[in-house]
This record gives sequence, C-alpha cells and structure tokens, in this order.
Amino acid sequence: MRARTPVPPSRSPAARARRLLWRRRHLLAALCLACAAAVAVTALRPPDPPAERVLTLAADLPAGSVLAADDVRVEALPVGSQPAGVLRDADDAVGRPLAVGLAAGTALQPAMLAGPGLASAAPPGTVVVPVPVADAATARLAEPGQRIDLVAAGSDTGVEVKAEVVARDVVVLATWTPESGGGLLEPGTGSVTYLYVAASDRVATVLVGSSAWAPLRAVLRSP
Repeated sequence: MRARTPVPPSRSPAARARRLLWRRRHLLAALCLACAAAVAVTALRPPDPPAERVLTLAADLPAGSVLAADDVRVEALPVGSQPAGVLRDADDAVGRPLAVGLAAGTALQPAMLAGPGLASAAPPGTVVVPVPVADAATARLAEPGQRIDLVAAGSDTGVEVKAEVVARDVVVLATWTPESGGGLLEPGTGSVTYLYVAASDRVATVLVGSSAWAPLRAVLRSP
C-alpha cells in the first residue's frame, strides 16, 4: 500500500487562511474602524427631545369647513415647539367649522375654530367677526374681554384713503396670530393678527367690507 504524502505546512488550510487574511488586512482594518465609528456615534447622539400630543390639520382647508375626523390628526411634536393652548384631542375640533383658511400641518388652536366656544361668549344680538389687524403692538394688548375701536387707515392698492373709525366699542373675544402670516387661502398677510370681535349685524358687514381692502388698526378704549 502506497504511503500518503504529508501536506506541506505552507499548503495547509490554516496557512491559506492566514495568507488570505494578510492580503485583505487593509479591508478588514477599514471595516473595524467603520464599526467603531458607528458605535461611537450611536453612543454620543443626544436622546430625542420629549414630545407632546398636538392636534393638526391633515389637509388644506378653506374657512368655513366643518372638521371631520379625517381632517385632523394627532402628532407627537417636541415639547415647547407650539404655542400654549393648542388642541390635543380630535374631540376638541371635530364638528366645528374653521374661522379662517389653514394649511395642512397647522397646529389647531381654539381661536382658529368658530362655534359654541366663541358664539356663547358674544353678547346677545351680536355676531362673531374675525378681523385682520396690522398693528401687532396694539393687537398684543387686545386681550379677550377688552373693548376696542377699529380704524381703517389705508389700503393695499396704493390709493390714499383717509383714516376713519369703522367700528366703535366692540368686544374682543379671542386673538390669533398665524405662524406663517395666514392660511393657504390668505396669502401675503405678513404679520397680521386676527381679532375675533362681537359686533352687530350692521357693524359686522362694515368690518368685512373694510378689512377686504387692508388690515385694520385697533384702538384700545379706556375702561
């Protein structure tokens, strides 16, 4: 019987494996460095900020749209990224109409909705009217419950118009300042603030007509 020739050490499986690893040493070193970097980035990445429930619009909607369950959604947004008083649950908005046109993703606030919340606060014999006010400094002082005069002081058409009082002693029910200067259907309003005021039918008609040309100015009345 013929004797089996031993395999030289240089041709053994272990030797071939060592040679392969040696030829691929640069690639293996790069892979090890990449893994180490990934682990370091994961360990050093700060944790996600705490989130809170915020009710937002799921689609662009014009003013007067009665909100359905499919029109709103609850999102988890970073705490403090939205104004105080934003709505949290769909039940707070479903079934109520929008007071102004809004874009998808807008965080809903009570002042953006018309309905029993504002109407119940209006004095008997009055209606609720959203009025755009260009004087941000005065608008910030017009808190709900205050009485103000509204003045038309010009127009966006470039035609010089004499300033005149278009409404006297109306009650402020709510205020709202859009984050992007208005809704989808209300472009170019800049830093306009909306005041929701209670006015008679006749005064409400005047306010709607006057504010169609340009935002009004608010004048605070003494108590």
